[in-house]
Amino acid sequence: MKSLTLDGPALVMCRASRPISRFFATFLCPWPTTRDVRQSGRMTEQGFTLIEMMVVVAIIAILCGLAIGINGRTYGANAESVSDQLVSVMNLAKMRAVSSRRWQRVEVQPTRATLWQWGQAGMTVPAGSTCPACWELVQISQFPNGAKVWDVSSTVYVASGASVTQNSSLDFAIDFRPDGSSTGGTVFVTDLQHAHTSRVVVYHATGSSYARTSW
Repeated sequence: MKSLTLDGPALVMCRASRPISRFFATFLCPWPTTRDVRQSGRMTEQGFTLIEMMVVVAIIAILCGLAIGINGRTYGANAESVSDQLVSVMNLAKMRAVSSRRWQRVEVQPTRATLWQWGQAGMTVPAGSTCPACWELVQISQFPNGAKVWDVSSTVYVASGASVTQNSSLDFAIDFRPDGSSTGGTVFVTDLQHAHTSRVVVYHATGSSYARTSW
């Protein structure tokens, strides 16, 4: 079987690239040239140069740094995403209150929001603890790690500028009436580094909920 060699223009290109770097010429000229074949008997095998090895090490270091940076991120764990999650729970509570004609309650704690439904229909303010005059569990929404509720206020802070301190024993309830209104309030959310903050505003008259950046 005749061996495959390079001649003509291809030989000129390979000869031009080999003095620059034997490492990269390996990819440009994978087949031996006629001159290589003639000299193979007296040429000794040579390794990579120091510069080539340093380039390879640098590329590996960069790729490792990128991998560590990507794996170190906490996806979905930020104040904005938790605020959006809270808005979804509040909107669900309002919709259920209007459609079922029953009071709905969103119990807000630092790491979760729990949705409750009153056992009886009507506009009468819930009172009692014996079912059917009692609160029934609907769902529990756990917040992702990396963000939490800092505090809740019964005041609706439409504009930013509220002075907020951490309430580690937080257990605040926002009720939604069958007519769509609510007891209202503002939920303050932050990430664990307290670098980014957000708030959820729940209006009294309409029961509407909106997420806003900063406190």
